[in-house]
Amino acid sequence: MSYEEKIQTGVELLKLCQKLQSEKDGVARPEPGVTDKTKPLDKFAIDVTQSITYMASLHQLIPINTKLAELGRKLELEGKIAPRVGDDYSQLALQYVLKEHGITD
Repeated sequence: MSYEEKIQTGVELLKLCQKLQSEKDGVARPEPGVTDKTKPLDKFAIDVTQSITYMASLHQLIPINTKLAELGRKLELEGKIAPRVGDDYSQLALQYVLKEHGITD
Protein backbone atom coordinates (compact mmCIF):
# COMPACT_ATOMS: atom_id res chain seq x y z
CA MET A 1 0.00 0.00 0.00
CA SER A 2 1.42 3.39 -1.00
CA TYR A 3 1.75 6.22 1.46
CA GLU A 4 -1.03 8.03 -0.41
CA GLU A 5 -3.37 5.11 0.20
CA LYS A 6 -2.31 4.94 3.85
CA ILE A 7 -3.06 8.64 4.29
CA GLN A 8 -6.48 8.17 2.70
CA THR A 9 -7.12 5.21 5.02
CA GLY A 10 -6.23 7.43 7.98
CA VAL A 11 -8.66 10.10 6.78
CA GLU A 12 -11.42 7.53 6.36
CA LEU A 13 -10.76 6.14 9.86
CA LEU A 14 -11.03 9.62 11.35
CA LYS A 15 -14.34 10.17 9.54
CA LEU A 16 -15.60 6.80 10.79
CA CYS A 17 -14.50 7.68 14.31
CA GLN A 18 -16.59 10.85 14.19
CA LYS A 19 -19.57 9.00 12.73
CA LEU A 20 -19.46 6.33 15.44
CA GLN A 21 -18.99 8.90 18.22
CA SER A 22 -21.94 10.87 16.85
CA GLU A 23 -24.10 7.74 16.89
CA LYS A 24 -22.94 6.89 20.42
CA ASP A 25 -23.63 10.29 21.97
CA GLY A 26 -26.61 11.22 19.77
CA VAL A 27 -25.02 14.37 18.33
CA ALA A 28 -25.62 14.93 14.62
CA ARG A 29 -22.25 16.42 13.64
CA PRO A 30 -21.52 17.59 10.08
CA GLU A 31 -19.32 15.36 7.97
CA PRO A 32 -15.70 16.62 8.13
CA GLY A 33 -15.07 19.15 5.40
CA VAL A 34 -18.78 19.81 4.85
CA THR A 35 -20.42 23.03 6.02
CA ASP A 36 -23.82 22.31 7.50
CA LYS A 37 -25.17 25.07 9.71
CA THR A 38 -28.00 22.81 10.92
CA LYS A 39 -25.55 20.55 12.78
CA PRO A 40 -23.38 21.54 15.74
CA LEU A 41 -19.67 21.98 15.23
CA ASP A 42 -18.47 21.00 18.69
CA LYS A 43 -14.90 20.52 19.93
CA PHE A 44 -14.86 16.86 18.85
CA ALA A 45 -15.91 17.72 15.28
CA ILE A 46 -13.36 20.55 15.15
CA ASP A 47 -10.61 18.22 16.42
CA VAL A 48 -11.45 15.56 13.83
CA THR A 49 -11.52 18.11 11.01
CA GLN A 50 -8.18 19.54 12.13
CA SER A 51 -6.67 16.05 12.35
CA ILE A 52 -7.86 15.30 8.82
CA THR A 53 -6.25 18.53 7.63
CA TYR A 54 -2.96 17.53 9.25
CA MET A 55 -3.22 14.04 7.77
CA ALA A 56 -3.84 15.47 4.29
CA SER A 57 -0.76 17.71 4.60
CA LEU A 58 1.31 14.52 4.57
CA HIS A 59 0.65 14.33 0.81
CA GLN A 60 3.05 17.28 0.47
CA LEU A 61 5.36 16.62 3.40
CA ILE A 62 6.35 13.02 2.68
CA PRO A 63 7.76 13.73 -0.82
CA ILE A 64 9.61 16.79 0.53
CA ASN A 65 11.10 14.73 3.35
CA THR A 66 12.13 12.02 0.89
CA LYS A 67 13.93 14.55 -1.33
CA LEU A 68 15.64 16.16 1.65
CA ALA A 69 16.88 12.73 2.81
CA GLU A 70 18.20 12.10 -0.71
CA LEU A 71 19.98 15.46 -0.58
CA GLY A 72 21.39 14.57 2.83
CA ARG A 73 22.92 11.35 1.49
CA LYS A 74 24.45 13.31 -1.41
CA LEU A 75 25.86 15.92 0.98
CA GLU A 76 27.38 13.15 3.07
CA LEU A 77 29.09 11.66 0.01
CA GLU A 78 30.46 15.12 -0.79
CA GLY A 79 31.78 15.42 2.78
CA LYS A 80 29.59 18.44 3.56
CA ILE A 81 27.75 16.80 6.44
CA ALA A 82 28.82 14.05 8.82
CA PRO A 83 25.78 12.24 10.19
CA ARG A 84 26.10 10.20 13.35
CA VAL A 85 24.13 7.10 14.22
CA GLY A 86 20.49 8.07 14.63
CA ASP A 87 20.76 11.37 12.74
CA ASP A 88 18.06 12.19 10.20
CA TYR A 89 19.43 12.91 6.71
CA SER A 90 16.51 15.17 5.86
CA GLN A 91 16.99 17.34 8.94
CA LEU A 92 20.74 17.56 8.40
CA ALA A 93 20.23 18.52 4.75
CA LEU A 94 17.76 21.24 5.68
CA GLN A 95 20.10 22.59 8.38
CA TYR A 96 22.97 22.63 5.86
CA VAL A 97 20.99 24.49 3.19
CA LEU A 98 19.64 27.02 5.68
CA LYS A 99 23.12 27.67 7.06
CA GLU A 100 24.52 28.07 3.53
CA HIS A 101 21.93 30.76 2.86
CA GLY A 102 22.37 32.56 6.17
CA ILE A 103 19.06 31.47 7.62
CA THR A 104 19.30 30.49 11.27
CA ASP A 105 16.80 29.31 13.86
